[in-house]
Amino acid sequence: MPDFHLDELTIFDNYEIEEMSDGDVTVKTKVVQSSLNYYGNAHGGYLFALCDQISGLVAISTGYDAVTLQSNINYLKAGHLNDVLTIVGHCIHNGKTTKVVDVIIKNQNEMSLAKATFTMFVTGPRQK
Repeated sequence: MPDFHLDELTIFDNYEIEEMSDGDVTVKTKVVQSSLNYYGNAHGGYLFALCDQISGLVAISTGYDAVTLQSNINYLKAGHLNDVLTIVGHCIHNGKTTKVVDVIIKNQNEMSLAKATFTMFVTGPRQK
């Protein structure tokens, strides 16, 4: 069997929050070498983790802490090294016990790479 190993996956090395308002969050990041899978594309786990993190930030933007209760993601196109990704999260259900967040990831050419929906369980009001 040839030598095989898994590299460390880096997710939050470089990001910038562009918008964070009540129920809406936009973050930009760049795909780096440590975000790639062994095929040379943006790792699906990397894209999923970006969506999950943004869903948590969307919940925070509504004044509440929350954890992921359920999620679904569709991978639409491959991301590549040095792509500039825009991740947009929008709260489509702002309940007292759950929040539902839609997240989309687009590259610098406005091509959609992934679309996810997260159900977030509210753990309580956000402590400042």
